[in-house]
Amino acid sequence: MDTFIQKIAKAAGAAVMQKFGKVGVKYMKSDALWDCVTEADLISDRIMVSAIKKQYPTHGIISEESGSYNHDADYVWIIDPIDGTFNFSTGVPQFGVMICLAYRGDIILSAIDIPATGEFFFAKKGKGTFMNGKRIRCSSTKRLHNSFGVGSSSIRARTSKFLLKLVQASKAEDIQFGSMASMAVNACYAACGRRDWMVALTGALHDFAPVYLILKEAGCKVTDMKGNPWKFGQLEMVAANPALHKQLLKLTKDV
Repeated sequence: MDTFIQKIAKAAGAAVMQKFGKVGVKYMKSDALWDCVTEADLISDRIMVSAIKKQYPTHGIISEESGSYNHDADYVWIIDPIDGTFNFSTGVPQFGVMICLAYRGDIILSAIDIPATGEFFFAKKGKGTFMNGKRIRCSSTKRLHNSFGVGSSSIRARTSKFLLKLVQASKAEDIQFGSMASMAVNACYAACGRRDWMVALTGALHDFAPVYLILKEAGCKVTDMKGNPWKFGQLEMVAANPALHKQLLKLTKDV
């Protein structure tokens, strides 16, 4: 399964890149800016879903674009054909193809392809996280002061509350915060140490599940906003090295 998940994620990523800069929005799923679908989303979805059904016909699938299939199975694949579709559709090269495999709710494999930068992330439970085959670790920054975090770009109620706390904390500490407008890119950058931490409060299962193992196997402590271990299905996440994570919880536990 290790080789299989990497193969189909890379195949989907290559197909997506063939369409980058050439296709725009095909249709909107809602009136929300980010809720758009392109032809590339559908192509990516077909590549991965068809491969899984052929190779593992008894497995379940949960995909952002094609919905659920046999989702009560022991093995379930969670797919986001393009995470950061708005970026993709507007020519911004910050988007990723995401897929993970869960066994009875425990994520055991995850792959994220960021094709525009040629960076491929893979994680296996208990074996580490790798970028283009090289083991990676999260940032070793120990203080919020001079740290740079990433998180949700959609400023909804809970995100606004967290950002207010972050602004208040920044009066005493020099803290930087931003978003790549893609959970895939945010998480991978936190996993490889380009950013120090991630706090995410908006999204769906296909946003959170694939990034969990990438972050955890890179050395991040990954929890909910109160500091409890992140569980399959939760739509909130705090990730950082243990020392930094403890400080972040002071800002997130009441959000």
